[in-house]
Amino acid sequence: MSTFAVRAANAADNAGLLRLLGVPQPSKGVQLAFERAPDYFHSAGVMHEDLDVLVAERESDGAIVGMGSMGWRDLYVNGERQRVRYAADLRVAEECQGTRLILYMNRGVRERIGDVGWYQSVILEENERSRQTLEGSRAGLPVYRPHVGIETWTMTGRRHRATGTSALATRTATAADIPAMNAFVQSLAAHYQFLPAYDFSALALSTVAASEQASANPYYKGLTLDDFLLVSDANGLRGLVGLWNQKAFKQTRIVGYHPLLAFARPLYNVWARLFGGLILPPQGGVLDYQVLHSPLTRPDDREAFDALLDAAWDSPRRRDGAALVLTLSDPDPRCAAMARFRALSLRGRHYLVAFNEAAHPVLEPERIPYFECGRL
Repeated sequence: MSTFAVRAANAADNAGLLRLLGVPQPSKGVQLAFERAPDYFHSAGVMHEDLDVLVAERESDGAIVGMGSMGWRDLYVNGERQRVRYAADLRVAEECQGTRLILYMNRGVRERIGDVGWYQSVILEENERSRQTLEGSRAGLPVYRPHVGIETWTMTGRRHRATGTSALATRTATAADIPAMNAFVQSLAAHYQFLPAYDFSALALSTVAASEQASANPYYKGLTLDDFLLVSDANGLRGLVGLWNQKAFKQTRIVGYHPLLAFARPLYNVWARLFGGLILPPQGGVLDYQVLHSPLTRPDDREAFDALLDAAWDSPRRRDGAALVLTLSDPDPRCAAMARFRALSLRGRHYLVAFNEAAHPVLEPERIPYFECGRL
């Protein structure tokens, strides 16, 4: 029987981590690999402000056969800023699935959080194997408490522009806007649960670093202040959003198509270019999209959210033909705005996880759960 050692990951583990992440994940009609080339730690630095990556090493040959990321980020929980762990990128090598490896890995997690800690996690609804394993409350595993459904929308076309937004002004953010942007996010903590505690002054540093070809803040990797759009009226800021190209460190690759979809792909792509659909690359290719960073308005401000989406769609920062991606939770009233766009959706579930049932946080129900698509 194999035994495993669970430890903190280091830079020398990168090849093993990328190999595990290259395994296809289930989706509709296609096999997708959510890759992190060329360096897994670049994408982990976008998910987490402070990293804590675990690897499971098979003791017989030293192979990396399991991984998971358990880092921290600053979020608003019940309106108060807290340092919260987020678990992501759980992978187990195929030959080790069904073994005791998952128990070894959870021992490593328990050593970190004890019986008083908790963390967040998201599992795709189609990933039935993971959900069945983790929702089953098996001995040695933490309690995965379902919190809320979430939907990731890939917008591929716009049916029509919004009406009634002419009184709103849209422009690119500048360094002078950073205090107002920070204050706006802080004000939204009264409305959203798990809102990131952003300090956009890091974007000004990222802009300088990019111009000097130096290292930027890893949490904002690939972003500069010029990527952000602001929506305002005579009373001030009402919305903000950034267009985030993550291809340099995070890719969604088509590993395989269902035979019927593979046969129809050329004709489908002709239709998609004419009417607004997701362009499907050849097998082995990477999907072309940009992530919407912090698409933020008040949850009841549909007018500003409509203006924000139109500004992002029309922005010269959006590459021609590129889809736009964002995530909204089921209770978010802004989901209704997605009806104006042709969009593909991917369902997931958000979980609150702890080894002790009493450690799960008590959340104030009036706040709308918020999730940053590019950091999931």
